[in-house]
Amino acid sequence: MRFSMGSGDLPSIAALFLTFNRITLVSFGGGLTAWAQRIIVEEKAWLSDEEFLSAYALARALPGANQANFAIYVGYRFRGLAGAGAAVLGLTLVPFCIVLALGAFYFGNHSIPAVQDVLRGVTAAAIGLALSMGFKTGEKFKADFIALGFIIVAFGASILLKLPLLVVVAVLAPIAFFMELRRSRRLVAPK
Repeated sequence: MRFSMGSGDLPSIAALFLTFNRITLVSFGGGLTAWAQRIIVEEKAWLSDEEFLSAYALARALPGANQANFAIYVGYRFRGLAGAGAAVLGLTLVPFCIVLALGAFYFGNHSIPAVQDVLRGVTAAAIGLALSMGFKTGEKFKADFIALGFIIVAFGASILLKLPLLVVVAVLAPIAFFMELRRSRRLVAPK
């Protein structure tokens, strides 16, 4: 199903390709999600924070590469199969070429200390970007104790208990759905 952003201005196929290409070129490691949130939610306003989080949760729960799943979701939402293809191609084409070139370089030079230092720096930056996105997105829920509870339980189950994400989502999603359904019915119930 495709949706309108309200104004009727859907991103073009080219815009989807170029946006996901930009996201992939400015990010690395775990920072891809942070950049996707920054560009798609904050800059382009294609998705709200809630839509982004729902789409990203779905992308993570499905088999395959999270970011490719997310690109498919966004592309398909606005431009159907062609949009999904453009978004995935934008996300993967240049990195594919870069990884081939860097792989050849790395395997020929992996014992050089400077190469190891660069990789450690890139890893630290990616972790920082991922934490930044988590705090920025989580800050919106600081007054919602139920949402904070779900965040803590999901974190504990996936990180501390090392449960598969699919199990965590399969357990928490129905609980969250029925809690929200109950809450929304209370809000609209006559007094």
